[in-house]
Amino acid sequence: MGDYFISRDGQHLLVKLLREIPELIEDLAVTICRLDRTGKGGLKVNSGSDEQPLPINMAASNAKDELYSELASWARHVCESRGIDYIGGDSVVGIARWLDENVISLAMTEGSEEAYVGIERAMAKCRRAMDIAPEDNHAVSMPEVEMAREARVTAADAERLMPKLGHPKLKAATIRKWVERGKLRRHPVDEMFRLGDILDLNPIPPEVIDDDAA
Repeated sequence: MGDYFISRDGQHLLVKLLREIPELIEDLAVTICRLDRTGKGGLKVNSGSDEQPLPINMAASNAKDELYSELASWARHVCESRGIDYIGGDSVVGIARWLDENVISLAMTEGSEEAYVGIERAMAKCRRAMDIAPEDNHAVSMPEVEMAREARVTAADAERLMPKLGHPKLKAATIRKWVERGKLRRHPVDEMFRLGDILDLNPIPPEVIDDDAA
């Protein structure tokens, strides 16, 4: 392998793994929000006499945090060992993209032969968090919506979730226009959106609320 701690074939496999992360994170965001699907067990919240699943899947959220930490530790190791500056995004996807672009520097860093196993293990934990049964297409209650406001979602997630939340249909393209116009900001860590901010910009029409109250 010469000066490389990861073989050429190993580098190709690692790059392939890293390029699976954007799609994995997008799917994981839906699971974390728990508005499309529901996990087995997990935290519960009381609503009257019924016990409802908490709409934030903590297992999925923790798995995402662990993947972030794993990727960040390898990026930090490369920068410190090779004496280079990190120029990339501060999100799971951003760090994965940086490691992809700097795979040769990673391969030349002592200890990097453990990178594939560590990253794959963290990704597998994310996939296990999404190994959940489909939920019946039931309406989401207002208390559930309120608790989910802090969840972070992609524009595509928000487009799919609006009808379930009782809000008007919303296109992902509209969300991107809001960003361009400064009406909506991405989260600085994972570049996603706070669900509550989108709900506030796409409110339920007053007449619908009045009809429901009646």
